[in-house]
Amino acid sequence: AARQKINEEFRNNKDETSEEKINELLKIASDVEVILRTSVIQAIHTDSDKIVLVPRKDLLQDNTPYLDKPTKK
Repeated sequence: AARQKINEEFRNNKDETSEEKINELLKIASDVEVILRTSVIQAIHTDSDKIVLVPRKDLLQDNTPYLDKPTKK
């Protein structure tokens, strides 16, 4: 779905000639790329009832354990 939307936006703006507008559109595209790379995980259907998640390295984060009663410092 994301790829289709990206392609659609590029097609809609392919005739743009304003350098300022082009730079603005490229900035938006760059921002969207960062969001997609850091927030979206790929899933692959392997069976009728199974999905394998494929996280990218830049998506992984350090796990902070839950503490029911935090210690005071």
